[in-house]
Amino acid sequence: MILRKIHYAWWIFLSTCIISLVGFGFIVDVIGLFFEPISASFHISRAGVSLMATFQNIACAITLLFAGKIMEKVNVKWLLTVCYMVVGLGFISLAFAKNIQQFYIVWTIIGIMQPFALTLSIPVLLGNWFKKYLGTVMGIALGLSAIGGSLFNPIISNIITNLGWRAGWIFEGIITLVTILPFTLFVIRYKPTGNVKPYGYEEVESVSDSNSEWEGVDIKQALKTPMFYLISFAMIALQWVAGLVQHVSPYVVSIKLPLTTGAAVVSGIMLGAAVGKASIGWFLDHFNNKIVIIVYSCFGILGWSSLMFFRALSLLVSSGFILGLGQGIMLVSLPYFIRKQFGAKDYNNILSIISMMGNFATAIAVSVDGKIFDITGSYNLPLTTNSILYILGGSAVVFSIYLSNKYFKKQHIIQ
Repeated sequence: MILRKIHYAWWIFLSTCIISLVGFGFIVDVIGLFFEPISASFHISRAGVSLMATFQNIACAITLLFAGKIMEKVNVKWLLTVCYMVVGLGFISLAFAKNIQQFYIVWTIIGIMQPFALTLSIPVLLGNWFKKYLGTVMGIALGLSAIGGSLFNPIISNIITNLGWRAGWIFEGIITLVTILPFTLFVIRYKPTGNVKPYGYEEVESVSDSNSEWEGVDIKQALKTPMFYLISFAMIALQWVAGLVQHVSPYVVSIKLPLTTGAAVVSGIMLGAAVGKASIGWFLDHFNNKIVIIVYSCFGILGWSSLMFFRALSLLVSSGFILGLGQGIMLVSLPYFIRKQFGAKDYNNILSIISMMGNFATAIAVSVDGKIFDITGSYNLPLTTNSILYILGGSAVVFSIYLSNKYFKKQHIIQ
């Protein structure tokens, strides 16, 4: 009887939590652990090994150009099942790799799967199933991506140390297949059908029209609004900021502190990101959205700027935690506002196009930040740039909220 009373949206929420925890954990967060052992095994440079991540990001960004349209036309249950079968079997295949080219090919394929498996699936599924508490459930689900990084980094590191990097890939593949496929096969549904309505549908329908969700606009109409370009700019700016996270450990080493300190700061960032993503969603559901964005932008500005001045371990870790809080704007609030400002009508496609811009920004930022260090011998310029980008990106989001209300009232569209 209890199970019958649970709205199916909560099973979708559980599915997205598992996808975020395991999918982000393996596809995004732990790949760097394999660079050094693979480099030593095949006797190639670290840069040569890391090219597999570059190919992954480029493939992901290109696929995002049309991923939204594909997701609308294909059965999502089978789409996600195929994606995670390819990812899981791809991991296992790397355990038998004979040369670095196999890594380039497999990670390019994983990059093609990534938009469906991670970038779009979580916000799209939750957006379809929740009219109420959308920010909260999106924040919690996406917040688990950082928990996945914290959980699997030590596990994979221990496996690589004791059993070798090939065993690490087999472990990743098996865990991916065993934990995610049951949900994609038996739980995932694209959206409510028949008499089933999204969670909170009745409550939303019963309140005043000014608070009810509207159908929305398509991509062509969205391109004619200033909000599209403000949100796109914010995505580019904040994804550029995210590109420097991969340089945090090298930065700590560059200021004459041990690598263990760098690892501790990165752990602080992951923990802060988990808290930031979960909390910003709840605050967006319950408080003035402009104020929420301003507060979390301040977290980003304070965290990144503090890294330049602190040297004590506790203060550096605290700075990492604070800047991690600010990451909630990028991964939670931007998909949230795209849904709120443009509606459900063409959400997949609009989110896909804007996310694509952000992916390219991250891919470029990682290389540019490293090049700046090579030239100047310091990360101070990228750290300062990140603080400035939080000011600009946060301001763009706040301005988009203001213009959204004004624009759609003027167009006589109910929001």
